[in-house]
Amino acid sequence: MVVSKVVYYGFTPNYAADIFSKKTFNERFDHDVYKYRILSKYLLFKVDEQLGKDGMPAWLGDQRLEVNTKYASLRFYMAFYDLNAAFLILTSIMTALLLYLPGSFNFSTAEKNLILFFVPVIIGLSEFTVCCYDVSSYFFQLLILYIFLRWSSTRFWITITVIAILIILSTLNRESSALSVSMMTILLCTRFGVNRRSITAFALITVAYLLTYIALRVFIKDPSHMRIINLQAGQLLIDTNFIGLLFWGLFFYLPWSMSDRLENRYLILGFYVLSLPYIYTCLVAGVLWEIRLFVPLFLGALFLSKLDTASQVVQLSTLRLRLLRRELK
Repeated sequence: MVVSKVVYYGFTPNYAADIFSKKTFNERFDHDVYKYRILSKYLLFKVDEQLGKDGMPAWLGDQRLEVNTKYASLRFYMAFYDLNAAFLILTSIMTALLLYLPGSFNFSTAEKNLILFFVPVIIGLSEFTVCCYDVSSYFFQLLILYIFLRWSSTRFWITITVIAILIILSTLNRESSALSVSMMTILLCTRFGVNRRSITAFALITVAYLLTYIALRVFIKDPSHMRIINLQAGQLLIDTNFIGLLFWGLFFYLPWSMSDRLENRYLILGFYVLSLPYIYTCLVAGVLWEIRLFVPLFLGALFLSKLDTASQVVQLSTLRLRLLRRELK
């Protein structure tokens, strides 16, 4: 709550800040890839509607918001704040539940305390790009990871079914749910081995993602075929994107430096390799200064850096060493 209050009311958004009325919001989010992110848009409108029922008029403006959004609605801005603050609280709760999940991670007490402080702050910092779907996507990502680690060993198929349903909801929220598919793939292969059960579970999760992804693009149409063009997208060497590249480098190194076992580093690398389509899309079509793009990669790598790998059926590091020895022979 403190982080969200500081971000939304201690500062005035200055970047991509022309969306603080329903009209201007729809002018962007009814087009291009944004039109497929329907879950968060629905929740935002519901929060705005509830604020109206509580007696707050939509026409009430705010001078600081009207700098970038003509006829900006303070109520609609408050809906952004309420929605993202709620999901930031939920994301923080999931972070705590993961850190203290018995037998799952090897974080020290000091590391746990730092992460509990650092994760909400870095998410808050990334919210200088105000969106309705980013913070909720982090919640889904950590919830899926928690459910897998908590119950996959004892209730495998129930866990996979619940995860498939969450993947559907997460994809309705944002297509970056593919990163959860990447995470589940590497955990299934290393924890249970490459066998029929793991392959079937992987197929179920992947189909849940792909069917939702395709269905959104089949059933949601934009008659105007308008594309939202950002001239900074894909321009890696301009100053803002160069700063973004530095951030990506720093936050790639941080989980890597925290992992004191070779196996954890291989898990991080495996996660990044499986996430290459997302990374490529960010580099080609994203504005890297929007550090929110790297946050889901950072969260995944952060928890892989100290994952307890003792019970893994497949050890990626020893697998590589065996293959190397065979090549040398």
